[in-house]
Amino acid sequence: MLSFLKFLVHIFCQVVFFVKLIGKENLPSEGPVILAVNHTSLWDPPVLIASVPRHMRVMAKKELFDHKMLSPILKIADAFPVSRGSNDIGAIKTALQTLKEGDMFTIFPSGKRVLANESSEAKAGVALIAARSGAPVIPVAMRGGYKPFHQVKIYFGQPVTMKPVNGKKPTGDELKAFADEIMEKIESLGV
Repeated sequence: MLSFLKFLVHIFCQVVFFVKLIGKENLPSEGPVILAVNHTSLWDPPVLIASVPRHMRVMAKKELFDHKMLSPILKIADAFPVSRGSNDIGAIKTALQTLKEGDMFTIFPSGKRVLANESSEAKAGVALIAARSGAPVIPVAMRGGYKPFHQVKIYFGQPVTMKPVNGKKPTGDELKAFADEIMEKIESLGV
């Protein structure tokens, strides 16, 4: 079901948004990887899922799973909920398990939609998951505004990893600094 739905959305995205992937050589064909993506529109998740050739799991705000029409689509798309504004241990465990299984995990580090001309502060969750999993983080920027028959470009940056300092668990400040670094890399792509 997911493959068929992904195919339909992919065709729609190509016809309506002319989606182009830039830097896709930075996207490994296998193994654990975290995609850290800017979030400017409700279109971001479906366009990304349909355009990236690998299967991915996406963290989405819990409230979306309460919506009668969206909930089944999110489940088919293999998304999982996160309670924003709290330390959602269950969501972090799901992300870590996804990476442990060698799959791709996608997160929007801002934790919310942010207009294309605004900058946003990253939440430390992306850095925490990167530190605990050891998985590389690929900054991803989606550009184009989703106007029908105007091109949307998806930029994949160079992978970055959270390096342990003296073999110790990172501090809150170190996690925040790494999350900020990722957000800066995302914001610099395609501009």
